[in-house]
Amino acid sequence: MAFGGGLPLYDDQGVVGGLGVSGDSSCADHNVAWRIRHGLGLDRVPAGVSPGNNDAIVYDMLPDKTSASGYGHAWCKGSEAQIAEQIQAGFVPPWAKAMK
Repeated sequence: MAFGGGLPLYDDQGVVGGLGVSGDSSCADHNVAWRIRHGLGLDRVPAGVSPGNNDAIVYDMLPDKTSASGYGHAWCKGSEAQIAEQIQAGFVPPWAKAMK
């Protein structure tokens, strides 16, 4: 994910387009885009940086504002990270949950 709410669309052959959602926090926008893409059946991500090998948000920011994985996203103020985990649009390492 280059920007919250922006996701590529994948079918069995590869990328077929893109989807952009904007209007809330980048975390919430990502969750909405994730659900839309899934509903369209265009979520066949071939590989990604999250543990699920997809393009889920990785919430692994360290206290010094760096990312443990190098692909981390900053925490948003609401419950977006928990929602992302529920819909499999995000990953929060166990150690990061304790830091939030």
